[in-house]
Amino acid sequence: MPSAEELLQAEETAWAEFVAEVNRVPEHRRGEEGVVPGWSVNDLVFHNGRWAGVAAEKLAMILDSGSPGEEDPDEVWQGKNQLWAAESKSMLYQEAMSRALADREAAREALRALPEVTDEAASWFKEETFDHYQEHTEEVSRFADSLSVPES
Repeated sequence: MPSAEELLQAEETAWAEFVAEVNRVPEHRRGEEGVVPGWSVNDLVFHNGRWAGVAAEKLAMILDSGSPGEEDPDEVWQGKNQLWAAESKSMLYQEAMSRALADREAAREALRALPEVTDEAASWFKEETFDHYQEHTEEVSRFADSLSVPES
């Protein structure tokens, strides 16, 4: 099982890669849909942040009670994704990023607060932060490529 520091380093690396791809997209085009159907770069920035926020919540529950609680059905998660996508549609890039950074930091702090990183805690952190970032990094990269934006 990875240590908290290993998890935090993996998260930091994945976030930096995600942001590097986001930065390839000109700011005036980050609100355009098309990264994935119906979603813009701004939407994915906010979405990644909100999922890091879910990790923070689950880790806090593990700290408080030893359990992340009941697993929500897929319909609940899909509903949250839709709600967050609707919320982010009115955001400028700076707001989406600011809120994502706050959620990201909450997840990192929640992991640091655990006296021991269990398999369950590591899984929540990994899946909702760096695994998620990597998935969307690829999508943003393809979008930037479609705009003929050079790689940095």
